[in-house]
Amino acid sequence: MATNVQSYNAGAGQNALTAEQHTYYQDAMLERLTPELIYMNYGQKKNIPKNKGAATQFRRLNSLAVSTTALTEGVTPDGVDLSITPLTATVQEYGNWTKISEFINLTGFDPLLTEVSELMGENAGESIDTIVRDVIAAGSNVVYANGKAARNTLAAADKITALDILKVRRTLKRNKVKKIKLPNGNMGWVAFIHTDVATDLMTTQEWKDQNTYVNTKNREEGTLGQMYGIYFIEVDNGVKFTGAGASGADVFGTLFIGRGAYGVPDIEGSSKPDIIVHKAGSGGVSDPLNQFNTIAWKCAFTAVRLNELCIVRYESGATV
Repeated sequence: MATNVQSYNAGAGQNALTAEQHTYYQDAMLERLTPELIYMNYGQKKNIPKNKGAATQFRRLNSLAVSTTALTEGVTPDGVDLSITPLTATVQEYGNWTKISEFINLTGFDPLLTEVSELMGENAGESIDTIVRDVIAAGSNVVYANGKAARNTLAAADKITALDILKVRRTLKRNKVKKIKLPNGNMGWVAFIHTDVATDLMTTQEWKDQNTYVNTKNREEGTLGQMYGIYFIEVDNGVKFTGAGASGADVFGTLFIGRGAYGVPDIEGSSKPDIIVHKAGSGGVSDPLNQFNTIAWKCAFTAVRLNELCIVRYESGATV
């Protein structure tokens, strides 16, 4: 996202941030932002030009019926009508901020602001990814562990199994969900798996056979490993329905996706958070004694499910 330095120079003069200072704090924020953006990275990007409003529209071309009738020589067959599903998404702004007392900066202004800039980067990353996660997790395509019929019947003992993963794979295949190109160049479906569920998965013999004895390269490029063409990505902010299972057990959601599952539009790169730093004295009458520095992040984007068939939420218990 282009840096608008002018917008951070409200307190012009000795209290203004230079372009170099803004870049410095922006880099500090991004250092802790990038590792947190996991769900965001796999969404279909779409750019809205500036000054063209906040809404955009995705179009999903639905599959055509197969053609099994032989052509008759010299006769043009009837054409088929396209089935197009429009999906509208509207970008919104998100952000957070905090105050830093100027008094505690008397012996060293920059180091504290740098640390808080990094903290804001972490907060921005976690916030953005949680927003995207919650949109994906709200899909209607669900498979329950151990053959259960509903979330409130799941117990902690209803843990993830290789058979259940095969059932989810069957659903993806039946829905003709296309695979995603991963950073390492491989093609596969992707599963965002909570740490607690990942622990159970990695103790299964099927997982060990595939990822320990057969191909350890499955764990490269940030993936936990691979089974049956599905690459698992461990997320510490995975889906969790606290106390929603049988006898108050926690239920966890593993999100399986394919290509075109969801989109994350923004306005000219506005999904990349910008750092906003105001030094003490730039607040005018709201800071008459020059007591407070403020530091914030802000971005604008949205997330939208594009194809329910391309998202499967697998709900299970876990060993905690």
